[in-house]
Amino acid sequence: MGKTESGSVGDWAGKPHAEVKTLKAEINRLYKQLEKVKAGRGLIIEAVEDIFKDEPPVISPPARPKDTGKGTEEIAVVHISDTQIGKVTKTYNPSVCRDRLHLLVEKVAQITELRRAGSKIEECHLYLGGDIVEGEDIFPGQSHEIEGGVFEQAVRSAPAMLVETVLGLMGIFDRVNILCVRGNHGRNSRFANKRTNWDSVVYRICELMLLGPHAPPEVHNRLAMRVEDETFWVVDRLWDWGNLVVHGDQVRGGFAGLPWYGVSKKMAGWTDSIPEPWETLLFGHFHTPAQAVINHKMFLANGTTESGNEFAQEQLAAAGCPAQRLAFWNEKHGLIADHIVWLDDRTPQRQRGKEW
Repeated sequence: MGKTESGSVGDWAGKPHAEVKTLKAEINRLYKQLEKVKAGRGLIIEAVEDIFKDEPPVISPPARPKDTGKGTEEIAVVHISDTQIGKVTKTYNPSVCRDRLHLLVEKVAQITELRRAGSKIEECHLYLGGDIVEGEDIFPGQSHEIEGGVFEQAVRSAPAMLVETVLGLMGIFDRVNILCVRGNHGRNSRFANKRTNWDSVVYRICELMLLGPHAPPEVHNRLAMRVEDETFWVVDRLWDWGNLVVHGDQVRGGFAGLPWYGVSKKMAGWTDSIPEPWETLLFGHFHTPAQAVINHKMFLANGTTESGNEFAQEQLAAAGCPAQRLAFWNEKHGLIADHIVWLDDRTPQRQRGKEW
């Protein structure tokens, strides 16, 4: 037999070249990664099955609000994202997160009661915008900054807090409509199916707890929930007004804080590429509450419930106050009022201590 361009057949059979070794090593690495992905997907399925192998607890909804106001009808929108339940810093942990979600419900009640002096507000749309869990393998060293693994976060801690929040909102509003998108901290692996996401596990467990086969008819009459599995986005319709809800990790550009140009570019692209019409973009991910109008559309960027993020302080020189969002729409004007709901004791800078 003759020689190849690189040498004889014997060279290939007896002593593989460097390129062949590299190729084999890459194949072995991908096989190992695939096994991890399969194991992770199996763990997620097992988690959901395990928590509901017995009858789930029956949720008792609070009574309908006695007074929903008079006047022009409005719909409230509560945007919750980037709770990162499981994260631990000097000023943040799951217990603090729970307290801040309780405070959010209290402030939603206060603001809504004030608006009901001139408006009828019966309905609330709750957007769960992703990064509900902190994860455990998103960045190096993350395992040292969490309380419990992602299983504990997604199957126990996060559903319990969100169900409490939903029940709190049901005490304020006659009807609550929940829409959910996944975040990047919930991903199981960058090689995994995008649907293999711990945020989705949280949402499905909440759905089973709130609307499962043992839920009383009263809950089904007052609560609806949509978990978006197929796409990264969902469009919510308030009368003819459309709200495009994404997590926000799809936005690129910028070097610190909110990438304004990146948001503008995505809004322009999504105007045509997303088939459902929309006027307002709502997202989180950047932990920076913001609002801006770009041509005939608006974006509302959400904050986070966390605080004391050392990475943000060190790498981005950023240290915002924990906040989430409450806004109101009416049929004629669309978005009519927007509130950033602060979730800690804000003080002037000169009065702040070292821990803030």
